[in-house]
Amino acid sequence: MAYKDFYHLMLEYFSQPVELFTGSRNVPFTLYTEEQKLFVRNGKDNTSRIDPKEVAAFVERFEETESLLAKDYQDVTFKASYLLAAMKYITERNASVVRFHSEELLHSEVQYKNWLDANPEGYVLNLLKRSEVSDKLDPENSTCLHSADCYSVNNERSYTHPEPFTGNDYFKICSANLYALEQEAIRITKLSKVKRHDCLKNKMR
Repeated sequence: MAYKDFYHLMLEYFSQPVELFTGSRNVPFTLYTEEQKLFVRNGKDNTSRIDPKEVAAFVERFEETESLLAKDYQDVTFKASYLLAAMKYITERNASVVRFHSEELLHSEVQYKNWLDANPEGYVLNLLKRSEVSDKLDPENSTCLHSADCYSVNNERSYTHPEPFTGNDYFKICSANLYALEQEAIRITKLSKVKRHDCLKNKMR
C-alpha cells in the first residue's frame, strides 16, 4: 500500500465515523471526517483534530522504520497509536488496485464484469493500452476515471467488439477506493490530475 498523502486517504475512508482500537492497549476510539478535516474521539469522549503536518511526519518516520510501536513516534506526534490503527484498517479494508487487461489476464472481460457486480460502489480507470508503452499519446484524452455504475464502462451493448472493455484498445484498472485508483492513474500517466467523467460529479464530496 502507498502511504503518500495518507491524510487524504484517511479523509476518504473515515468520511463516516469508524470505531477502531489501538494496537497495544486495545483502547477504543473513533475516527471521522468533518468539513474535510480529520478528528479522533477517544474512549473518554474527548475530541481532537489530527493535523496534516503530524500525519506527514508520522508517514515519513514509518517509511524509515516501519515500526508498529507508538512510542517510536512520540517526537513527531502523540497520535501514533490512532494512526497505526487507521493504517491497519485501511490496508485490511482493501485499497488494492486490480488490472483487467486481455494481454495480462485470462478471461479478463469476464473477470472485469464479475468485479463490477461485486463492487457496485467502486471506481474504474479507463485507459488506452498504448498509454503504458508510448509517450506520444495525450494522456488527458486517453485516460478517464468513472464510477463502476457508469454506462460507458459497463454496458457492452454499446459496443460491437466481443471484448470491448479489456480486449480492444482500452483496458481497465479498478478499485473500491477512489483515492488509491487516482494515485495509480497519476503514477501511470505522469499527470498531476486525472480527468473525471461526469458520472463522478454526484459522488464527490
